[in-house]
Amino acid sequence: MLWKELLLTGLKEDGWPWDWTSMGLGARARRSVKARIISKSDGVWAASGLSTAINHVARELGAEIVSQCFVADGEALRPGKLVCEWRGAASLVLALERPFLNLASYVSGIATSTHRLVEQVRRACPSRPPRVTATRKTLPHYRDLAVHGVQCGGGFSHRLGLSAGVLIKENHIASAQGIGPAINGVRARAPHGLKLEIEVTSGKELKQALEAGAEAVLLDNFSPSEVRSAIRVVELTKKRPLIEVSGGLNETNIGDYAIEGVDILSVGSLTHSIRAVDLSLLIGG
Repeated sequence: MLWKELLLTGLKEDGWPWDWTSMGLGARARRSVKARIISKSDGVWAASGLSTAINHVARELGAEIVSQCFVADGEALRPGKLVCEWRGAASLVLALERPFLNLASYVSGIATSTHRLVEQVRRACPSRPPRVTATRKTLPHYRDLAVHGVQCGGGFSHRLGLSAGVLIKENHIASAQGIGPAINGVRARAPHGLKLEIEVTSGKELKQALEAGAEAVLLDNFSPSEVRSAIRVVELTKKRPLIEVSGGLNETNIGDYAIEGVDILSVGSLTHSIRAVDLSLLIGG
C-alpha cells in the first residue's frame, strides 16, 4: 500500500520514537485527542487514501487512530473547509501530523494544478479538447503518488515507466545516428502492441518520422503556428499518427496550444514544479 509505506517512511525519517517534545507531555501523551485537518487555500483534494492509511499505520504501530475523511478525491477545497478528523493518542497524532500534511499537500497541489490546466484546455478547445498528461519528471518513489494527483485533477498519465511505451527522443536519435535507424531498431524489438512515438524538433524531422512510419509524434518546443503547420502535414498521411505537444507548457500558454487536431498536451511542470495546497492540523474542539 503506497500511502502506508510513505507514512511509515516519514515517521522513520523523523525519528518519531525519540520525539523529545512530545515526550515532555508525560502521561498526557497517551491521552485521546481530536484533531481536525482544515484547508487554508483553494484547491483539489487527492489524499482520501492517505486518510485511510492513517488507521492502518496506527494499528501497525500497536496503537489506534480513527481517521475520517469528509472530502472525496477530485473534490474542491476552500479555505476553512474541514477535510479530515482524527481521534487517537496525542503522541501518535503529533508524530503523524507532518508526514500526513506534507504528502496530502503535495499530491493535492498536483491535482489542483492539473485541474486548472484541464479547465483552460476545455475552454480553449471545447469540441475536442486534447488530453493533459504528466511526464516521467517525478521523484523516485513518488511517481504513483504524482500520477494519482494528476488523475484526481482530470489529467492522464503518460508512460508509467520505460516498459510502458515507446518514446524515441533526441538522444536515442543521436545514438542510433538518425530517425530511420532509431524507428526501425525499435520496431524490430518492441512488443507489437506498443505504439511507436518519436520526438521531433522541426518540420524536417516530422516528415522523416512520418516517412519512417511513426504512429505518434511529439512536437517538442513548437510554437502554436508551427503546431498548426505540423497538423496540416500530418493530416495528409494515410495513417494519421497521434499528435503530442510538449515543451514549456504552463498555465499562461497552454490555451494557445489547445488546437483542434492536437491529441495530447504533456506538461512536465505538473510534477516537477508543485505549489502545495495549504493544510493545517489543529488539536482540540
